Amino acid sequence: MYDKGITTGLERDLRNDVIARKIYLCFPTSAFIGKEEIEFEVISSISSHFRIPFGNVQVAGSAKTGFSYYKSKKFVVGESDLDIAIIDKDLFINFCEIVLRETKGFKDLSSFGRTKDGDSHYNMYRNYITKGIFRPDLMPTCEAKKKWFKYFSKLSEKYVDLFSDINAGIYVNEQFFEYKQADNIDFFNK
Repeated sequence: MYDKGITTGLERDLRNDVIARKIYLCFPTSAFIGKEEIEFEVISSISSHFRIPFGNVQVAGSAKTGFSYYKSKKFVVGESDLDIAIIDKDLFINFCEIVLRETKGFKDLSSFGRTKDGDSHYNMYRNYITKGIFRPDLMPTCEAKKKWFKYFSKLSEKYVDLFSDINAGIYVNEQFFEYKQADNIDFFNK
């Protein structure tokens, strides 16, 4: 269904972001076919926890399509992650403001983590922010980050038989989400 949806979009010369909108915001979630009650529970939990509209919580990655176009790898129940996209401008701004305060207006970058190569996560954080994506794993060490991962760790434990981990990022709006998912259409083409 997903491959056909992408192929049909490409044959119609639709832009990749439009194809991504169809696949990621309209098509059903592969990992939850036959498990719609669980999908409702997961999305309701996230929506309630962050006090955001239900429709602002979307599934991305291989759980959505059944296949990771980026990694060329099939979704495997109990082994693959559940990637969640929280599409909410207010939550995005809220977390950006937390980082601003924690870094004293970006004058103190010492609480940002480091990559395996020793580079600061700040550079990656800044890169993603310019694309309208807030990645909590790249934010500086602080109480808000601990709470974020504590919540998603508990949620992951509840559904460990279906997913190895449940994680999420925040998108400023649907257009930024669509453009990020459009990369998957490029990987599909390759």
